[in-house]
Amino acid sequence: MTTKTEQWLRTLRLRQAHSRTPSLGERELAVLNILWADSELTVSEVHNRMGDSDISVNTLQSTLERLVRKSLLTRQKQARAYLYSAAVSRATLISSLLRDIRRDVAGGEMVPMVSGFAEFLAEDGDLLQREHSDE
Repeated sequence: MTTKTEQWLRTLRLRQAHSRTPSLGERELAVLNILWADSELTVSEVHNRMGDSDISVNTLQSTLERLVRKSLLTRQKQARAYLYSAAVSRATLISSLLRDIRRDVAGGEMVPMVSGFAEFLAEDGDLLQREHSDE
């Protein structure tokens, strides 16, 4: 017998499989943040900016290639190395994630999205004010 929770999780997994936004791991997000800051970098340059001595260049190369396959990075051959750059802006990725949330969590409706964002702002109001005052 399947519980309602199991049914809901199965449905959520199915929706995730049809998501327009690829799922991203922590390392993939770190790489994207680096490439949003510096437009074109080699794997060695990304590795130097990672500041994580636990990750090998080969592992990072695999991460970069995975992001290329997900169409989030582009690569261009230059001499003996590839130059990687972000294929989408941070704003475009955030917009895509919000579309997924609206479809998967808010049932396609905008009101829960706006309510949730307003609640987020209320909870993080102090942080928002600090960020705004730094500008």
